Amino acid sequence: MSLATLKRANHWLSSPQEQIKILSDHQKIGIPSFEQKLNESGVHSLRPTGIDVFQVNVGKMCNQVCKHCHVDAGPDRKEIMTRQTMQQIIDALEGMPVKTVDLTGGAPEMNPDFRWFVEQLSERNIEIIVRCNLTIILANPKYHDLPEFFRRHKVNVVS
Repeated sequence: MSLATLKRANHWLSSPQEQIKILSDHQKIGIPSFEQKLNESGVHSLRPTGIDVFQVNVGKMCNQVCKHCHVDAGPDRKEIMTRQTMQQIIDALEGMPVKTVDLTGGAPEMNPDFRWFVEQLSERNIEIIVRCNLTIILANPKYHDLPEFFRRHKVNVVS
């Protein structure tokens, strides 16, 4: 049985507007708001203290469709981050004390500029985490060298 992404199946939950509506109607379904939970915990405001890990979703393209996928990624999803946006992230990181960049997707490796992005981050001595489903390595010969690429750039793989 092959799964389709929610978007391909034209499921109503694939609409961002519907998702926002559900989240906005939290009281109707008996879920306390984030603010209410903070107040119940005695925390009345959150203040940022810094950024340790900067997570970047480079696209929704993936070689798999998983029921549990929170971004509804799959082979039919073509939304990907451009190299221009990746360059803007690199530029923004220049003045920040961020030590780790966590790359996710879909399958981040399927973004055509993924390797370039990793190389750029690696040159700047930024720790890199890649969230990899591992099946991508065997799915297509163009990904067979990923373990060596990851080793060369000291990428931490989370699977």
